Amino acid sequence: MKHLFVFLFLVSSAAMVAQPKKAPVMAPTTSPGYYVTAKGDTVRGEVRNNPEDPTEFYRVFSFRPAKGGKLMPVSIKKAKAYGFENKHFVQVLEDGIEVYVEVLARGRLNLYEYLYNGKIDGLPAIEAAYYVQDNMAEGEDVGLRELKKINNKFYKKELKPYMKDQPVIWADLDKFTFNKETVTNAVIEFNKFYQISSSN
Repeated sequence: MKHLFVFLFLVSSAAMVAQPKKAPVMAPTTSPGYYVTAKGDTVRGEVRNNPEDPTEFYRVFSFRPAKGGKLMPVSIKKAKAYGFENKHFVQVLEDGIEVYVEVLARGRLNLYEYLYNGKIDGLPAIEAAYYVQDNMAEGEDVGLRELKKINNKFYKKELKPYMKDQPVIWADLDKFTFNKETVTNAVIEFNKFYQISSSN
């Protein structure tokens, strides 16, 4: 009898060890959101807020219309912008490929973030690229209207022509360390100053 229990224990243990281990998958959750079609119509509904890969937000998103139904992927060809939970994404060209970028600041200066799968120190990681644009550049500076990728190492130097009208805000930026929150707040502050002066 004792041998039978030992035998059954060994068999059940072997069966448990032999089971393939599946990675846990998070159940999709949604937030109220919207997307703007290629024709400019706004569609309201729910956007999935927890994709398995966080860089997915920059290529495609899952959407459920307000009238109901199941979550369906929406490609960049179908929607030129979308948003949820105070996050807004717009379509831009990144190295000749259409992608979504997150709007960090909007006004005279636009600041965007793009996350992608890359490598940091040889290890797989999520990397970030940042873009800036001056919507009201004129004369010699008209080229600043084009979307420009910022080099994170030399970002302060690259932001100087964009922020030259507010040199104090630009001067407060750290020369050596790019900090997303600090740069975003500086651009927001720049845009506020410009809006105040233009409304007089």
